[in-house]
Order: sequence, then structure tokens, then C-alpha cells
Amino acid sequence: MSFLLDHLSSFSYFDYTILSVNVLMFLFAKTIVGGFKREGKNTDSAKLYAFRAINLILISLYVAALFIGDWIKPISLTGLTFLLAFLSSRLSHILILKRFGREKEIDGTLYRSDSYQSEVFSLMVTFITLIASFLILINIWGMDDWLRATSVLGILAILVFSTKDVWVPDNINGLILLYNGDLEPGVIVKIPEQNILAIVLKISLTSTTFRDLKTRHHIVLTNSTVRNSKIELLNKDPDSGMTDFAYFKIGYSTTTQTVDAFLEKVWENCCEQSSALRSDRRPEISIVEAGDHAVHWRLGYRLQNAYKMLEVQCLMQRIAFELSAEHGVSLDTPLTHSVNSA
Repeated sequence: MSFLLDHLSSFSYFDYTILSVNVLMFLFAKTIVGGFKREGKNTDSAKLYAFRAINLILISLYVAALFIGDWIKPISLTGLTFLLAFLSSRLSHILILKRFGREKEIDGTLYRSDSYQSEVFSLMVTFITLIASFLILINIWGMDDWLRATSVLGILAILVFSTKDVWVPDNINGLILLYNGDLEPGVIVKIPEQNILAIVLKISLTSTTFRDLKTRHHIVLTNSTVRNSKIELLNKDPDSGMTDFAYFKIGYSTTTQTVDAFLEKVWENCCEQSSALRSDRRPEISIVEAGDHAVHWRLGYRLQNAYKMLEVQCLMQRIAFELSAEHGVSLDTPLTHSVNSA
């Protein structure tokens, strides 16, 4: 015991500071990991155990230098530098996101997403953190001569240049998407090339996250894919609702008065059963095509909640099927033969 105390007494204030930082991070690991958890997620116990295990290893290495040699200290300091760099970068990003990010309630759930300003500031913080960590590591290992060696800087430049095709396109396209502001959280989009009808949830520097309206699954596309695809914005302002349509093929034997009354009743019943429609906006009934076998009718209606557009479409078709027999309207496409006389 006296041997350990004698060696501990040889520690400098710097050594005690390093040990204190590791001990504090170990004691408050749950608070630190919990502060970095994703919204709506509980603290992951595996991440908590891993964080504490890293702290124990760093402390053990630093104390082991008392018995083995001071050459172990740089290893512990290197691990601590990486850990502090990660924590400071994550904390800065969270603070920047709260200050410059955007909050949007989508279908009853609150989402927080990045903005152009928050991503730019996050990039700056990440760059500064990397440079500071690099300089600290050089100082820890006593390799100050590296800064004078052009070969090291050349290797770093080659590494960045050789990997630019992996990370540069998506980052630039992500900044362009955020700057233009056409795609925002809550906007419903249709991307025919990707067979996507979904809500935009989040745009980051590398990818864009959607929620499929049919399956409610999350879809992640790279920003390069999003910018190179044709995108239809169905509701630029989600709060104002949107106009949607239901289509029906009805035979020529049915009069327009009958169809008008039938579709009006379909819309009225749908308004009674769903709060997603605006009952104060009358439906628009029109003919879009006089086909070979049937007339293509369109029922236009205004949605109050655009996120329920597919639910309303299914409800509209069900009600139309239930009322078709009552109004004498056949919804199946008839087979029509026409013989021209000489």
C-alpha cells in the first residue's frame, strides 16, 4: 500500500486532472449517454457499459504507468483525446440543433431536424475539433517535427482527395437541399423513379429520411439520389391541407344527374366518418375522359389532414362500393361494342 502511495505522490497536477476527468466521466456516464440518446429512445444499456468500460481501461492504463513505465501514458491520453473530441462534437451539435434547427409536428409526433445554418455550424465545429485533436495528439506523442514535414501533410491531402467521391457529393447536395428549402420536414412528396409516396422527416448532410404513407416504414435515400430524381411536392404547406382526387369508371348508360348525386353522397358520408376532410369545401365533380368502355369521373375534395390521404382514399372507395347499389350505379367497367351502320 505504501508503495502505491509513494508512486501516487509522484503524480503531477496534470496527472491528477486527467484521472479526475476519467473518474467524473465514469460516475456520470449514465447522464452523458442519456443526453446523447435519440429522441423517443431510452438509454441503451450496451452503450452505457461500453462507455464505462472505456473509462476503466483509460484509468487502468494511466495507473499502470506507475509500475510499467511512462510510455503507457500517451496511450491513455490518446484514448481520452478521442473520447473528449467525440463528446464535445456531439454536445456542440445538440446545442447548435436546438438553436438553429427546426421543430415540426408531423402526424402527432414532434421531429427535430437540421437547417442550413445548423449544418454549416456543425461542419465548422467538426473541422475545428479534428484540427485540435490532431494537434493535441502530436503534442502527446512528441512528434512536433511532423508539422514541419511536408510528406505528412501530403499524405493527408492524398487521403482526403482519394475519398472525396464518397463523402463530398452527398454533403454538397445535402447543403443545397437545406438551402433551397423545397424539401422540408412534413412535406408529402412523390418520387416516381423510386416508387415513393412519403413524408419528409429529416435532411442531413449525407441522407434524407422519409416515412412511407402506405407502410409507415422509414426510407433513407442518399442526397445525391434525391437531387437526381424527379420530385413532386404534394403539399408545400402542410398546415393548409391539400386537394386530392378519387377516380371512378362508370358506364355510358348512367346519366350525369345520377352520377352527380351518387358522388355527392359518397363525399358527404366520407366527411361524416373522417375528420381528415374539410366539410366546408364542396367537392368538385368532373369528367376527365370519355373512354371506349366507360366514362372516367373524378371526385375532387379538400383534405384537412394531408397525412391521412391514403386512409381517405380507401374510405372513399369503400363508401362508393356500399352506395353503388342504392343509387343504381355500376362501378365495374362494362364491355361496350359499337357497330357503325353504313
